[in-house]
Parts: sequence; C-alpha cells; structure tokens
Amino acid sequence: MYTYWESGRIKPTDWRDELCEVFELPPAALGLEGPATASGAALAVPGMPPEPREYGDDEYLQSVRGYIQNLVSLDNRFGGDDLVRLSYRFFNSLHDLLGAGAYDPKLERDFNAAAGELAEVVGWLAYDAEKHDLVRKMNHESLYFTRLAGDRSIELLTLQNASMHAGAMGRPGEALQLARSVLEGDKVLSPRLRALFLTRKARALAQAGDESAIPIFDEIKSLYLDGVNESDPAWSWWIDERELAWHEAMAKRDLRQSGLAIAEFEHSVEATAPSETRSQYLHRAYLLQAQVELGAWSDVEMTVKSLLPLVRQVSSTRTAVILRNAIVQAGARPKVPDSVATSIAQLGIALDAEGL
Repeated sequence: MYTYWESGRIKPTDWRDELCEVFELPPAALGLEGPATASGAALAVPGMPPEPREYGDDEYLQSVRGYIQNLVSLDNRFGGDDLVRLSYRFFNSLHDLLGAGAYDPKLERDFNAAAGELAEVVGWLAYDAEKHDLVRKMNHESLYFTRLAGDRSIELLTLQNASMHAGAMGRPGEALQLARSVLEGDKVLSPRLRALFLTRKARALAQAGDESAIPIFDEIKSLYLDGVNESDPAWSWWIDERELAWHEAMAKRDLRQSGLAIAEFEHSVEATAPSETRSQYLHRAYLLQAQVELGAWSDVEMTVKSLLPLVRQVSSTRTAVILRNAIVQAGARPKVPDSVATSIAQLGIALDAEGL
C-alpha cells in the first residue's frame, strides 16, 4: 500500500514549507529540521502533520496522537490563526480515512478517539481565530467520534468548549443548558471537573444578568483547593488559579462590576507563566479593556507597552478583536492623556502591520 507521498501527489516538504511561511520562521526555529528516510521522505517531526496514508496502522495512530500534542504546544506559543487551516485540512484527511474504513479493525476505537480529540483541538483553534461556523462544526464532529469511541474525557472537554462558545456567541441559555447537562447528569464528577462546569454555569448566569453567579465562585474555589485525583483527565492541567481568576473577572464585568473585576484580571495576568505567550497576550488584552473602561490611564500605558512585543509573536484574531474594541473605547473617552493616546495609537499601528 503506497502513500500519497510516494505517489508524487504531495511532496515531503509541502507541510514544512507551509508552516515556515505562515509563522515567518526558518525550519529550525519550528523544530522542522529532521532526518529523512532512505527514500528521501521526511520523518515525522514536531509541528508537521503526519504523512497522509491510505491505511491506518498503529504507527500512523501514534503519529496522529503526536501531532495533536504538537498542535497544543504551538497554540500556546503562536495562537490559533495560522494553525487552524493546517489542522482542519489534516482532520479532513483523517476523516476520509475513517469513513473509508481503511484502518486496522483492532484500532477502530483508538482511531475514533484520536479523531474526536483532533476535532476538539481544531475547534479550539477555530475559536481563537474567530471562525465560529467551524467551531460549531468541529464540536459536533468531536462529540460524534468521542461517543463512538466511548471517550468520556474528551467528550467532557468538548461540552465545556461548546458551552464557552455558546456564551461567546450571545447564547447564555444554551451555555447554561450544556453546563447543567453535565452537572446534573448521572456521572460523578471529580472536584476539579465539577469546578470547571460550575464555572461554565456561573459565566452563563452572569452573561444573562443573574447576580447569583458571583457566590458560585466561592464553591468553585473550594473545589479547586481539593486538588486533583487519579480520575482527572490529562487536559485538566489548564484549570488553574489564573483561569479561575479570569472567569470571575469576566463574570463581574458581564454584571457591570468593572471596578471589582479589575483585580481579578490583574491576578490572571500575574498567574500566567511567561512561556505561555498566547495566554499572556490574551489576558493582558482583557486587562487593557478593563483599564480603559475604568479610565485607569497610567495602567493602560503600562499594559500597552507589555502588549506591543506580543502582537508580532502571536496571531490570535480573538485577542485582536478585544484590542481593537479597547482602542475604539479609548478613542471615545474624553481627556485621555497625550502619552496614553500615543501608546494606544502605536498598538493600532502594530495590529495593522500584522494584518489584524
């Protein structure tokens, strides 16, 4: 069984060259320089999708899993804009393989689980890139494959993503239904997972203007302090102090309590590791928006300075939209100090230069 690479329809360097183009970095900077096989085809290396196959064996399955982990790492550094196109294309190739039944039957469950996990990641990247139709499509694909595989872990992650997306699209009722479907379901949740879905419930309530959302965060914090246990999925690493502070800030902001939210936005920035470039960019953008709303101009100037170098490092349309909104809000405010107005103008220029 020959591969598409061997047929000559796809060159071994196509993926590498495309990745270098979208990130404007040399192969070595993306970890794409690797050894070649005797036939000249490149071996799987970080950042590159696996070579397309006409038959799925265990080796291919492992390469798919490795690619999913690479996508998560690249997203944490660069954001979703550039990655979503590549990852969606690869999902379609895997989808076609599974649809044709061209895989080892003993690996059917594992391939369905991998497809479900890949769809979840593509959906997240699409959310960061503001491709909302694709978000919904990928969430549906993820639920389809994870349920075929019986993969409750990724199913839960996808359900929380779907609740997040519904809220972001102005559908708090739908977001609340999704959160409650898990909280009130027949499956016992660990403290960490219960904290996550209570957070989704609180966010949905706040988006609907219900102030009963805020007291829920006391229970969320208590559950978080219970720590993790062996049943917690591997992906739950990101349910942390920073994430919970940001959600509480967003809930307070939705309830027009911006003065109370600002401390939580500051906390979320302080608790973000410097290596998590995309998260640094996003959380500082939300902090800037809150500072502009309060007219905290000296703080605005400092936050803009911290954002400027990140504009070139991260490509996240979601974050760019937040920054553009903050720029517009600042422009509508009276008596903005000249130095602050200059800093905000520089931020707009930087976004323009990156086409954001």
